[in-house]
Amino acid sequence: MPLVKSLTGNKRRDWLYKKLEKLMDTIENEDLPMYIKEVYVFGSFLKGKESPRDVDIVLIYDSNLTTKKYETIGKKGIPRWKMWELRKSPSKLRGRLKENAENTIDLTICPSIEEFQRDLTKELDLCLRIWSVEDRDWCSNLRNHLTISEKEA
Repeated sequence: MPLVKSLTGNKRRDWLYKKLEKLMDTIENEDLPMYIKEVYVFGSFLKGKESPRDVDIVLIYDSNLTTKKYETIGKKGIPRWKMWELRKSPSKLRGRLKENAENTIDLTICPSIEEFQRDLTKELDLCLRIWSVEDRDWCSNLRNHLTISEKEA
C-alpha cells in the first residue's frame, strides 16, 4: 500500500481532507444534538494510504451533558426529559455532520472509545484522538501523527 507523507498530496486525499475540515468546523462551531467530547480517526486515511476510500471517524459523546440538552422543567418545577428528542439525537447528529459528505465520512457514535473497540470484530491497529474539548487543534494532532509515522518508517 503506497503511503503519503502528509495529510494531502493527491486529489482524493485533498478532497477527503476538505470533508474532514468541514466536519470538524461543524463540531467546533454549531449547536449539535449531542455534546461531543472527543473525535478519533482510524483506517486507511490515518495510515497514510495514497487513495483512501473514506475517512473513518469515531465521535465520543458525553451522555450527561447530552441528556441535559433535553431536560426541561415541568409545571410543578420537576425536571423532565424530552425522551423522543433524546432518542433521535444520534441520527440527527449523523445527519448534520454528514451533510454534503456523501460516503466520504464513515461516522460511529459511542459513549467511550473502549466501548467502540469492544464492539469490533478485530482489534484496531491504529486509532488517533485528533480532537477533544481540552485539545481542539485537530489539524496539528493529525499532521504530527503522520510526520512521526513517516520518521519511523
